[in-house]
Amino acid sequence: MASTPVDQESVQRERSVVQRILSKREFGVVIAVFGLLFFGMLVNPGVFLSLGNIVGVIRNAAVVTIIGFGMTLLITAGEFDLSVGSVMAVAAALTATMITSGGFPIELTLAIILVLSVLYGLFQGILVTKLGLPSLIVTIGTLTLLRGGALITLGSVTATVSAEETPLVLKSLGSVLQLPFPILIPYTDVQLFSIPAITYQVPFVHSSVQTFDSFPLQILWVLILGVIFHYILFYTRFGYRTQTTGGNEQSSRYAGVKTDQVKMMNFALVAVLAAFAGIGQLAFTGNVSPLTGDGQELVVIAAVVIGGTNLFGGEGTIGGTFLGALVFAFTQNILVLAGFGTQLFAVFTGLFIIFAVAVDAITRRARYEKLWDMYLDPIREVLTSSRTFYENVDENVQGLDAPLAFVGLLIASISVPALLVVLLTVVGDGLLDEEFKLFIVESNVEAVGMVPLTVTVGIATAVLLTTVFAHISVRALGGRGTIDKTFQAVSYSSAPLLLAWLPFVLAGFQFIDAVVGAVTLVLALGTGYLLVSGLGVLHDLDTREAIGAVLGTGVLWVLSLWWVLGQI
Repeated sequence: MASTPVDQESVQRERSVVQRILSKREFGVVIAVFGLLFFGMLVNPGVFLSLGNIVGVIRNAAVVTIIGFGMTLLITAGEFDLSVGSVMAVAAALTATMITSGGFPIELTLAIILVLSVLYGLFQGILVTKLGLPSLIVTIGTLTLLRGGALITLGSVTATVSAEETPLVLKSLGSVLQLPFPILIPYTDVQLFSIPAITYQVPFVHSSVQTFDSFPLQILWVLILGVIFHYILFYTRFGYRTQTTGGNEQSSRYAGVKTDQVKMMNFALVAVLAAFAGIGQLAFTGNVSPLTGDGQELVVIAAVVIGGTNLFGGEGTIGGTFLGALVFAFTQNILVLAGFGTQLFAVFTGLFIIFAVAVDAITRRARYEKLWDMYLDPIREVLTSSRTFYENVDENVQGLDAPLAFVGLLIASISVPALLVVLLTVVGDGLLDEEFKLFIVESNVEAVGMVPLTVTVGIATAVLLTTVFAHISVRALGGRGTIDKTFQAVSYSSAPLLLAWLPFVLAGFQFIDAVVGAVTLVLALGTGYLLVSGLGVLHDLDTREAIGAVLGTGVLWVLSLWWVLGQI
């Protein structure tokens, strides 16, 4: 039945709202933060939701956030700096050495270090802009150079600044402020208790009171610097020139923007903030080692990009950078509360970096609104009017790009809920007490990687083999379309597999085989029905021939499985 004008207007309005939400650069990181909050409450709600833990997480994110504010502007300008971790170490090392061994006044020490950091940033900017050297090469070189400088300054040992030696000015940059009197804050604690004969736990809420008697000053500096840099980026000429320089440097030059100066100033800002963060960390911990800040540069860049700043320049967000830093801080906190320690943090950091770069590259080419056209619209249309949908595909879709994108997004949609279930059986005393087992996937930390891998390989293999088997059957019945058309039919007919995580999860919990089989059969029948429409339209087959092609595909599948099982 054809859609009425009112229906079409409603769909367009719905798309417009969703597109506006998805187009926000901070959308993804907001979802990530809420997801981590959810997992944290599952792992250990009593500890995770405590005020002390939340404040500690935000403080742990402070160093990444402070450096990230400068990195946001630099990446927006089209460059980046891999040496910030080393700058942080050198600044902290010089501060500790000059105070304890040199007897320098703290004011003079801070002035010297901040001036040196500005000169260092300008030096990097000159190498990049005037000599045309890639910022990647330049900052890798200076990263190593400054790391050696930190080793020489400290003599390969950890330098300590005792509380008595720490000047008040230094304390104000990062120590913990003891409040003159404790503040009592009402607190709602969410605990989990088990109900007999039920395999999951139920949230139980009760109220208590927490005492708040100290405050890390680094959090205050995050707020102050966040407001300042948000204003700089969005409400000053320098911020506007930074965005235009990264968006289109050649056009900015034609418009009179001195792009080289813009980049040099941003390199200087990053260096100053990295030095400031290092000094603040010294004030908080009271010590600095040659390994201080090691690997910090990758976390900072990942936090900035995850937060929504375009890795390729032109767009940035200060608030998103703070949320991106929280993603890493919450991840580390949850791993510790779950009993994994920090061993897996490097793994998650690498995954986050790859994910952030991939998402940014995709959104740079397609933008978020394409998600609707590539995935959401095809699902709605193929499930409501399959024949009309395939007629549109026959006329307007060429090649394999669109169906490949559809299958990729479908795999992601299946992996997320399946992975969620596995995580609920892994972390702490989660909601699901039963152990998840499915072939080589079990409810342990390795399953975090195995579930998406299993789903990806399984769905991709199924789509590929179904395409081959369907094309053989179609050709046997006189179909005239190419294998590209067969792949299009198979890809879009996989839409019911959006619920394929359900039998996956049921089988993983060793549920009743008949139930698992029934759910799988329903999904298979839905897929088969859509495949009949797709092969009929795209290969110009009548209904009987299309049904025969699908049955032939099923026979080839059965024979293949029979052969594989015979080899095991």
